[in-house]
Amino acid sequence: MNVIIKHVFPIVILLAGFAPNVGLGGLIGEPAQPLSVKKWILGQPVEVEPGTNIYVVEIWHTTSPTCRASITILNEIQKRFKTNGVVVVGISDEPAEKIMEFVQNTGTNIEYTVAADDKRQTGLSYMKPIGQRDIPCVFVVGTNGYLLWHGTPQHGLDKALDEIIAGRYDLGRAKKVDRAIQQMDKYLTFAYQRSDQTGEAGRALLAARTNDVTLLCDLACTIATVPKVANRDFVLANEALDQAEELSINSPTNITEVRIARAIVLFESGKRDEGLALATQTLASAQSPIEKTNIQSLISTMEKRKTGEEKTGGPAPGKTNAP
Repeated sequence: MNVIIKHVFPIVILLAGFAPNVGLGGLIGEPAQPLSVKKWILGQPVEVEPGTNIYVVEIWHTTSPTCRASITILNEIQKRFKTNGVVVVGISDEPAEKIMEFVQNTGTNIEYTVAADDKRQTGLSYMKPIGQRDIPCVFVVGTNGYLLWHGTPQHGLDKALDEIIAGRYDLGRAKKVDRAIQQMDKYLTFAYQRSDQTGEAGRALLAARTNDVTLLCDLACTIATVPKVANRDFVLANEALDQAEELSINSPTNITEVRIARAIVLFESGKRDEGLALATQTLASAQSPIEKTNIQSLISTMEKRKTGEEKTGGPAPGKTNAP
């Protein structure tokens, strides 16, 4: 299954192994912003601009354990792709003195350029367009000066660089998924606010995702599982899955994706037994070991939730737009 994982779902997060690593933050296919640097801490100054280089810009923090763990990954990226013109630079909005101390002591193994952000201008210009706040966050800028990919160092960066360098990177697909994420954020903002515009925004989302199985399944699963939505439009979710199913008739991989999304929607709409039964049937027909592992994890989570609800008398009924 290839459901896009941006929001943290209690069930769908188990399917992250199926997710395309398109990433988070910024707008793919648009000109990248220049770096605003107060002080260069390690390595030579870097100008992100059109030319012969591919830039990997990381927004990070010395105090973040995840950011510290990414140092090894970025070191490997810099070594592996240096001959291909890849330049890695880490930008932190911490005081220059603090970054310098880290680099000279704890971070002495860093093998790429490090700089202190100038009043957070770099971090905000790269991450603010869709409100991205989580770090580390990496942005890949192509030789044309345009943003090609963004995400975390741990998930998909090496694959993206391989494809970009080999000329196999599907920029059109990446742009489509990136904008789908933007649209979903707007829809969820309306849903959280219980706005009268939620329904219209949902219909626009469905229209924009026509003929794309993954994005249709993502829409359905998001409606069903994203936290803190009082009125879930299960009618819209099922319409999205009906479209996805029609597109998947001759594709075993897509059929699996749609069936798992349908199982999640059934389960979350209160039809626990039907959702579990469909997930179990799909497990039996799954093709790859990764699919089987992720579906089994999903089934286990469903079973635990169902058992827990039976012991406590079931969940409190919530408002939905289910038929």
